[in-house]
Amino acid sequence: MGSTYSTDTTDASGSSSLKNNDDVHNGNGFTPQEAKYLSNLCDLLRRETQQKSSEYSCLASVWKYSHLLALDELTSLSSPNDVPNNIEAHFMQQYPQQTELIIKRCQQLDIIVSSSSETLRAASRLSNALQHIICNNDGGGNNHFLGFVSNMIWRHGSGCNQHHTLDFIWNVCTLNNDATVSAASELSSEDVISFCCQTAALLHYMLQNEDAFNLQLMELYEPRDIPSETSIIKAVTSSLNEYVTKTREHEHNFAGYGVTNNNVASSGNDGVEGFITKREFSEWQRKIVADLLHCSVVRIFEVLFFPPELPPTHLNNLPQNTKNSVFRKYSRPFPILESANEFTSKTAKKAGDWTVISSPVFGTNAKSEGTSGNANDSSSSVTALLSLPIFAFTSISTTKFGGKWHRLYAGADGWTFQKLEHAIMGYDGPTLLVIKASSKQLDTVTLGAYTAAKWERNKRDFFGVPDCFLFQLVPTLRVLKSLPKMGTRGGHYMYFHSNTNTQNLNPSKKDELVEGLGFGGTVRTPRLFVDCNLEECRASSKDTSFEEGHLGVTPSDDPFSSAFSPSGGASTTSSLHIESLEVFAVGDSETIMKGFQAQNHHRDIADSTLRNARTVDKAAFLGDMRNGVIETKAFAHRGQVDGRAHGCLKDDGKANGI
Repeated sequence: MGSTYSTDTTDASGSSSLKNNDDVHNGNGFTPQEAKYLSNLCDLLRRETQQKSSEYSCLASVWKYSHLLALDELTSLSSPNDVPNNIEAHFMQQYPQQTELIIKRCQQLDIIVSSSSETLRAASRLSNALQHIICNNDGGGNNHFLGFVSNMIWRHGSGCNQHHTLDFIWNVCTLNNDATVSAASELSSEDVISFCCQTAALLHYMLQNEDAFNLQLMELYEPRDIPSETSIIKAVTSSLNEYVTKTREHEHNFAGYGVTNNNVASSGNDGVEGFITKREFSEWQRKIVADLLHCSVVRIFEVLFFPPELPPTHLNNLPQNTKNSVFRKYSRPFPILESANEFTSKTAKKAGDWTVISSPVFGTNAKSEGTSGNANDSSSSVTALLSLPIFAFTSISTTKFGGKWHRLYAGADGWTFQKLEHAIMGYDGPTLLVIKASSKQLDTVTLGAYTAAKWERNKRDFFGVPDCFLFQLVPTLRVLKSLPKMGTRGGHYMYFHSNTNTQNLNPSKKDELVEGLGFGGTVRTPRLFVDCNLEECRASSKDTSFEEGHLGVTPSDDPFSSAFSPSGGASTTSSLHIESLEVFAVGDSETIMKGFQAQNHHRDIADSTLRNARTVDKAAFLGDMRNGVIETKAFAHRGQVDGRAHGCLKDDGKANGI
């Protein structure tokens, strides 16, 4: 919803499936038609970049000419020399409707770039790097350009091309883009993270439909939430700095045993805090946010060089020769929040119906009042804003979090453990628990857990599968993965227990198990625990089931602080007050569908059992009452009325009762 583009040719990760058929003519992985298109594009861009008109002119030129040349097979255009100097006027004369749409998309890019100073900075850097690549052909014609595009869109796979993406980012974030940057050169961690996040913002808004843009005022209809975006950028940057600091400390401690820190020793900043090497960034990225590069830099190059297809309304008067079109179909790059009502509601829903959702962590899925939207089209009421918290999860794993997000439970549904239990039980699929909480020091923390296993009630022990992890989103992004089970150690993944659903034959005997839900630790002190009142959350820094790391308030070095952590490696615990709690069903469409089907089946069985329990055999019930099995005075009158007993008078026995 809210996106112009369908998902027909997208893979499981949500990226466009660039055609890679058997008719590949060179080592770059492009078909002859794609190679011809990219060569023509490079020639046009090389001619255009000599006339720089703005800070991001090269980026704007790529966006415009990639659209125009995507009509190549429809206009029989063979090379740039066959086109008049004003190629835009050439297409306007032959295809005015399509050219006007392309001009609008160029105007939309202007709006996107100007929506934030940081986005403008990222676009300018991206544009300068592109201009350097386009103008530098190394005497090899356009092969250098084709190789660059192939590497940047990972045509040969992430394993082959990820280092090319890192090289590009390091050059982009260097003041002098013409300089050769060595692997040991350090850059500001905030600079690198900001570039990736702003590139993702460019990608997100470039794939929105025209309802998101006010072309008259040249602005977004919905202003971006810059403070929220900034907090996530800081959280991700803090995660990178934390990882690098621990890594350097570890290497320093082992320096006496022949281990040297090559990352720091040869750097110009000598290991200054807040500055990182390419290797350090790569190691952190692979461990914490494995898909950060793919869902930002890589995908924006796909969209730039293989533009989004034209909507069906603009294809009516064009020749139907789209088999080898360089236009691509793209899905919305990052998910939006959806309700579980679509699958769980008993009432029939009309096509296009959707439920407005507002999340304290991820924002809303609806446009704010007063923004543009077609009242007859529900999709136009869906927000076009980027939720950077959702982008952060997509960066952790596109496979897990790049598909659908359906909210199973929120505090607004009823702030009771029973409501939570009803919402999540029976759903057979991956879920994401998200908690926003505060400490006594009023520090706000967002944390939770992901699990691929379904929830089970009152197992009186742990359950689940290793495909789960604990996380903290803010103030510092942390991902604490599950540890392999070693004999009886570990394997304590999920826990769910409530005495309200346990039949205890001896009410006076107190259940020793803690009431609530949790992950890791023990049944008495789970590592991450939510109590049955949904008021308190406790989070510890260490157990045998998940990686070590602080969740909640980071321990203080001040011995008089309540968050003080003594030396010696002891586990520390944060006690937090829950402000909001949400559970989301996440995964691709098929996974979501199967999960809700299992939940509906689970609820049907529960309802049937309840109905059977309420159904009474009336004849057996009356018989039990007569025989005294059920104590009652309903039939006592038969032996008392008018002195009669068993149908006979008590005095003389002469009268027979009827």
